[in-house]
Amino acid sequence: MDWDDLLRSAWPQARARHLYPEMPEPSMTDGDESVAIDARAKQIRLSTSFADSVAETVPPEAVVNALLDHGIAHHTVCPWDYDTYLGLYASLKPIVKDGAMIRRVLDLFTDVVVDTHCVRDHDSALPDIYARRPGEGGYEVIRSLYERLWGVELGVEEDAAREAAVSRLSRIPYLDRMEWKDSVRAFASVMTPFLRETSEDGPGDGEGGMLGGHDSQHSAAEIEKALASFAEQGYYAFRAMVDDFRDVLEDAGVMPEKGIGQGRGEPTQADLLYYMKRCERYGLTIRQTRMERVGGLYPHAHAPWEIGRPVQDIDIWTSFGKIMPGVSQVWERREGETHGTESGTPDCVLVVDSSGSMTNPCEELSFAVLGAGCAADAYLKRGRRVAVYNFSDAPSGGKLWIDYTRDRTEIFRGLCRYFGGGTEIDTKDFAVITNSNTDYFLITDMQISNLQSVTDYLSRVEGRVTAVHVGRMQEAEQFRKATTGDGHIVVYPVETPEDIPAIVIAEAESRFDTAWG
Repeated sequence: MDWDDLLRSAWPQARARHLYPEMPEPSMTDGDESVAIDARAKQIRLSTSFADSVAETVPPEAVVNALLDHGIAHHTVCPWDYDTYLGLYASLKPIVKDGAMIRRVLDLFTDVVVDTHCVRDHDSALPDIYARRPGEGGYEVIRSLYERLWGVELGVEEDAAREAAVSRLSRIPYLDRMEWKDSVRAFASVMTPFLRETSEDGPGDGEGGMLGGHDSQHSAAEIEKALASFAEQGYYAFRAMVDDFRDVLEDAGVMPEKGIGQGRGEPTQADLLYYMKRCERYGLTIRQTRMERVGGLYPHAHAPWEIGRPVQDIDIWTSFGKIMPGVSQVWERREGETHGTESGTPDCVLVVDSSGSMTNPCEELSFAVLGAGCAADAYLKRGRRVAVYNFSDAPSGGKLWIDYTRDRTEIFRGLCRYFGGGTEIDTKDFAVITNSNTDYFLITDMQISNLQSVTDYLSRVEGRVTAVHVGRMQEAEQFRKATTGDGHIVVYPVETPEDIPAIVIAEAESRFDTAWG
């Protein structure tokens, strides 16, 4: 059987049935006979071995069309995107707890949704596939459920426990998207006991859904976007999610580099990923300052606009007023160098206190790190460099210097490092920190043993200084009074650590201007 030719001819009709989703052309692949579909980054890959075995009793055209229906519907119906998938995961985590079991439940739940949609709305041949694929455990429960939902005979043997489960499962409104979170919890309460059973034979005894696993079906861009949204669930929920989906995140290439988190106070990959994704929820632009030498981003040449690229870069004059792939044109920008008094964005150095009185970002949410990360992202988005000076008892070695860089992971690694202990800046480090045309962000509780030396240093720097301090300690009031006459220094007191991101963002936005560049 020439499956490749059959797949090429079936694909246009399948796309038309599902309203032309934006998906790459599918392909055939060698694989396990028990796995029908192996989706990779939205590309459907059908198993030749599976197709050959089913085609002995089902017309080949029906086999291909049924499998395409199933694969496409996972992207057009359920879960639709990875954001929705993680939302369903979050609704199950407090109940099921075990990450592997949650993933198994979600595989089957999303399969029931898409298969039922395909059978009811597209008259799919999926019943012919399942009628010839008996299995064990949870797989057979779902086949029995399909008999009830679809009103067809799939050849499932009678079983009292299975029938009782199906009676409960059949009352779940699978096609009501607004009820999915409640529905998946009801689904899990019935299916979990069956999924804990193991079997040596037949489909459904291993990982994955009814026709194959779903771990790789989403693109890296989808996963990145979903992680940024999921970070709002909180620090502990995010870390638990990373532990449960580490293999998926690593395969997608969205995890920070390995080799992190070996020493005391070193951030783990999950720590870095959390703060990096949480900060992406804040979008800041930068007000320029007068600089003697600037390197701004300037329009250089046109390039075709593609779906997924920012629409604000579209040049409406060369795009005929349309937003359409292949027609619209975007400006490609390059960094230029200008001498004189033109406005530009300076580099920034973040001075972060990680002494014992500050929250350890590796154990709970640090609003100081979150605020500093938001500031760092604002400068990076303008193509500028960011340096990090992380300190506790610096003269005794409790410090970390990340030189000016555009490497976001390296910057967040510096921000998330926690030293504990006392609070003192090594005055010898002033020479390293100081740079012309640089903004300074200081985040601390101001309980710095050599605060007077720090105050004198900041009063002398040429760049703009934002000092954020937690609480109203005596040292903070001392710093405020000492810098009152310095027009380039702005001091923000905050009563609770939760205010730090808002304060940093407020000051950043007061400097940042959307009208330029």
